Amino acid sequence: MLKGEDGLLSELAALYERRGYSRYKPGCFEDYSLYLRNIDFLADANVLAFGGAEGRVLALRPDVTLSVISRVPSYGEPVKLFYAEKVYRRPEGGGEFRDINQAGVEVIGRIDAASEAEVAAMITDTLSAVSEEFFLDISHMGYTEGLMKYLKLLGGDKDRAYACLRGKNTHDFKSFAKNKGLNASQTELFCKIAAMGGRGTEAVRAVSECAVNDEMKAAADELFQLLDLVKGTGCSDRININFSAAGNADYYNGIIFNGYVGGVPRRVLSGGRYDKLLKRMGKSGGAIGFALYLGELERIFAPEGNFADVLILYDDDSQAAALAESKRLLDGGNSVRIARSVPEAFGYGKVLDLREGS
Repeated sequence: MLKGEDGLLSELAALYERRGYSRYKPGCFEDYSLYLRNIDFLADANVLAFGGAEGRVLALRPDVTLSVISRVPSYGEPVKLFYAEKVYRRPEGGGEFRDINQAGVEVIGRIDAASEAEVAAMITDTLSAVSEEFFLDISHMGYTEGLMKYLKLLGGDKDRAYACLRGKNTHDFKSFAKNKGLNASQTELFCKIAAMGGRGTEAVRAVSECAVNDEMKAAADELFQLLDLVKGTGCSDRININFSAAGNADYYNGIIFNGYVGGVPRRVLSGGRYDKLLKRMGKSGGAIGFALYLGELERIFAPEGNFADVLILYDDDSQAAALAESKRLLDGGNSVRIARSVPEAFGYGKVLDLREGS
């Protein structure tokens, strides 16, 4: 049975703390200018703003990453933070503004291959905590930017090509390529990369074979190194290479992550390497992170507060035993509900049936 949001957030916080990450606690409000300067980094350009008491324009926080970067100075050794906070924005599918729970991780400072692999492993652990049915798509901005360089596309033409890449829309790209005078080799390479996907060394080999310049070759090497390092974490069989998972080239410069779980039609997690965002905000060093959007998971969550680690079923003859077992389990850190029968619309991890004949 699936847990509720509060249970998941507690589990994730414990998961991140065990890896030595410190909790970051931002305020609900930020200076509106922080988001205005980086509006195209946000999933939604609409931000709830209001006038503060001292004449400043404040905003309800629509994103945590920008808040982290604005407060964390540049370091050599990486600062490792996690958060489990509410953000205030419209859901990805549209609709009215809401407060949405979001959990995530940010690593800021000297980022190496081990740092990237650890973040990838933490992402698979995060998705696994949500559902047994999950997978992670990875891409690389260096690879797709190298592709755009090979195609000699800039500005709006580059944006058009990225839109085709994200949608794996080779049909429209062929028409676009013909109008722009791209040759057959350029068009064929784009279509091959757009259709590319798969797991493990075979997928990376195909990525390497399609690399036609230094940028693409360096990105392919980094993808190979990442997949090689995560083999030891036990999560490599859930990671796919998929170049339709492209990020914003103005902010991202390396590995890109997009996470999915069964039963949810859209991505529930995204992130990647965002050194460019750090530089735009006047900071040096590197940065990588991800965010899990719990608002996308409502359809598969147990109703809030309707979950227990253990459900104890009892009858007239086992009331005392049920209360004693409940105390023992509560003392052990479990959440417990006692009931005469399984309640409707209630989630639980295990059942302890003390009724006669069980």
